[in-house]
Amino acid sequence: MANESSPATVLGLDNVRLQLPLAGVGSRVLAALIDYVLLGLLVLTWWLAGLMLVGSLGLGIGWTVAILVLGSFLLQWGYFAALEILTRGQTLGKQAIGLRVASRRGGQADAGAIVIRNLLRTVDVVFGVPMLLFDPQSRRLGDLLAGTLVVHEPAAGEEPRLGRLPAGWGARQAAVVEGFLRRAAYLERRHAERLARRILDAIRRDDPELAGGAPAGDPVDALRAVLQVGEG
Repeated sequence: MANESSPATVLGLDNVRLQLPLAGVGSRVLAALIDYVLLGLLVLTWWLAGLMLVGSLGLGIGWTVAILVLGSFLLQWGYFAALEILTRGQTLGKQAIGLRVASRRGGQADAGAIVIRNLLRTVDVVFGVPMLLFDPQSRRLGDLLAGTLVVHEPAAGEEPRLGRLPAGWGARQAAVVEGFLRRAAYLERRHAERLARRILDAIRRDDPELAGGAPAGDPVDALRAVLQVGEG
């Protein structure tokens, strides 16, 4: 079982080890509680509307119950899966608590993985909490089969913003650097320093004058200083 914000070491892309802040049982249960309250309102609305619609069609009680139950399942599955696919792994409950679904390599979970983890959500309503308690990475059954983790999302104020760019660099290069700085704190220190040096070398190649202002010492701090990185 992971404590709140306890780090987990995972092997990320390019075999770089990441230290991810795992979401513990408490934050996951709280996020789920928010989601199920909202989902309950949606299902209640569906039943009220569905009863009126089915009643107007004159269907028997068997068809009525089947349609309402099927619609409720689709609402539950669609609420979680659609939101997690469209919002980088966050439902409304996860957004409120500051969590997101990530791949086991620490990146964004793809649509296939999100579909798999949510197909098992009904089963996990019963078995999910015990599994969260005993799994070292606080994964439920859906996470295990889909290869996903739930982690704490950095606050919006922690998003890096580049104050300046080397000559010839555009949005693609800026996105790469911002992505690195966003996850630098979760990388093993030696890997973070190695990647920062590679970016600094590229800056020296493309804009020697800009790179000339790099302070000595920690390469991650030097990169932030050269590009005048702010938080916003």
